[in-house]
Amino acid sequence: MAFIANAEAIALSAMAAINPALADKYANLIKLLVMNPEAASLMRGKNSPAVGTEAYIRAQATNFASARAPRAPEPPATIPDEMVSVILENYFNVPRANLERAKQEHLLSMGAENLVGELLERYLASIMEPRGWIWCSGSTVKAVDLIKPPTAPGEAWTLLQVKNRDNSENSSSAAIRHGTSIEKWFRTFSKKTGSNWEAFPDAEIRPLVSEVDFRQYVKAYLAALK
Repeated sequence: MAFIANAEAIALSAMAAINPALADKYANLIKLLVMNPEAASLMRGKNSPAVGTEAYIRAQATNFASARAPRAPEPPATIPDEMVSVILENYFNVPRANLERAKQEHLLSMGAENLVGELLERYLASIMEPRGWIWCSGSTVKAVDLIKPPTAPGEAWTLLQVKNRDNSENSSSAAIRHGTSIEKWFRTFSKKTGSNWEAFPDAEIRPLVSEVDFRQYVKAYLAALK
């Protein structure tokens, strides 16, 4: 699963044709994957290109760029199970007249919840990328959301996995080893109120992020979609 010899040059060229502002970021991401090919995410689809090939690098360039486009929250397209209404009415005493509204609001809540993790990545990227980090948009690196290339000889890459809650785990993060270290951080607690921003692992970024600032970012992001 090794990458072709000129992978970084191909990455730079591919992204320059899509979004020149992202070319260096994407080339650096491919540089990391060249050193750690087991960290490269597989692409979906029956005829998807194999990891490490030129076709893979070019296809992932499209994913990396397109995943940064604004995305609106959407309720799940699945049809609710009618048994949910039976339980709501007969155990939780939700009046029958309110059942349809409860189902619809539940779908909206699920759509909103599904977007929170991505909004968290976008928020962090807006602050961290100007300071040398790279957002692994498009799920291009297994179990890693942000990476920081070495700034001096002998330094290792820094890899960060962010989760919205403390009960969200990803076992595949152990797949990335050579020359890297994976930091893990979560935003909120599942068993108590409050947030975890004071424990953000990067000392430079920590004073720049907060729950208040994240809330303002989300409000501005959603307002721009309307």
